Amino acid sequence: MAFTYTTRKDGRLMKRVSVNGKLKTLYSDNPKDLERQYTEYKYLSNKGIIADDENMTVSDWADKWLTTYKSDKEKATIKMYENAIRLHIKPNIGNIALKNLKQSDIVNMLNVLTKKGITRKKDVALLTIKQILDKAVENDYIYKNVASGIKIKKHKAPEKEPLQEHTIDIVKKLSKTNPNAFMVLFMIYTGLRREEIVPLQYKNINLEEKYIEISNAVYFEHNQPVLKGTKNSDTRKVPIFNIIFDTLKNMFDTHNKNDYIFTNQKQGMMSETCIRRKFESVIKLINDEILKEEKEKQENDKQTNKEEIKQELITFTPHQLRHTYVCILHKAGIDIKQAQIWTGHRDVRVLLNIYTHLDSQDNQKSIDKVNQFLA
Repeated sequence: MAFTYTTRKDGRLMKRVSVNGKLKTLYSDNPKDLERQYTEYKYLSNKGIIADDENMTVSDWADKWLTTYKSDKEKATIKMYENAIRLHIKPNIGNIALKNLKQSDIVNMLNVLTKKGITRKKDVALLTIKQILDKAVENDYIYKNVASGIKIKKHKAPEKEPLQEHTIDIVKKLSKTNPNAFMVLFMIYTGLRREEIVPLQYKNINLEEKYIEISNAVYFEHNQPVLKGTKNSDTRKVPIFNIIFDTLKNMFDTHNKNDYIFTNQKQGMMSETCIRRKFESVIKLINDEILKEEKEKQENDKQTNKEEIKQELITFTPHQLRHTYVCILHKAGIDIKQAQIWTGHRDVRVLLNIYTHLDSQDNQKSIDKVNQFLA
């Protein structure tokens, strides 16, 4: 039997369903979503799970919203919403009746998160509750979204710093004998995301044309990698620069095409912890080299103290390597459009901000050089 519904004058689609002996009206913008709502309501009603409209809490509707409207999203996205609801929304406003929720309740929730030093996740919590309440309005549980007037405060993220040339030189040196250091070097000169490195196999490498095909990524669930499409669901080709080509070719010649390039101890895909430990080991080796260099300087300069040596120690993240890659492309004169193709950024504004910042730095350096010349 075909699914039937009524089209309202405002263009919305409407379907009535019996819930707990009462007629309930469902609304949507497309037939498939409306049918999904209807099926879900009938199922939950038969199970006795649906709360009546009068007593439905924010927590009740948040759970219903998640299963009804977000079940088709990527698991990483669903997890983001689940965490926002579980960690921030439910503990602060979950027990309030949906119909009694006030804007001040949401503002108080955000203030609590601010006091705890939570910034980015606070924004996610606000975006989530806004979506939850939008659908509550569409389903006639409430007549307006009390969160719609709350604006997200823009947080100026700290400027990401690319790796210094001296640090990269140390990584180059270490990579000749240390596989983990080569993984770091590989990420510097390919710009691959951490989630793209994990599923990378030798069959993704084209040595003749010198490119790597990126078609898969992973997300981490309970520390373990789970395959998914790339961030933008696009396959892209990343060039293999000469600086890593020879080492990559030697590795290619001694492995099967289905082998993973960077692996755990069992030659399988790396877990989140595995990657972190590999990075920590390389960072330690880099800092050992820096301390060794500083010690040699200390022998020739007795004024150098341990505190100054400590300040020279460095750390970095996988994403910082990707930022370093973009900076290298900028210095090499690669235009933004080409950089976008290689990095897989959906929004070119991300690259534009980096390029603009680097151009500003170069401009200031040029001014300083002229001032020094004229002094």
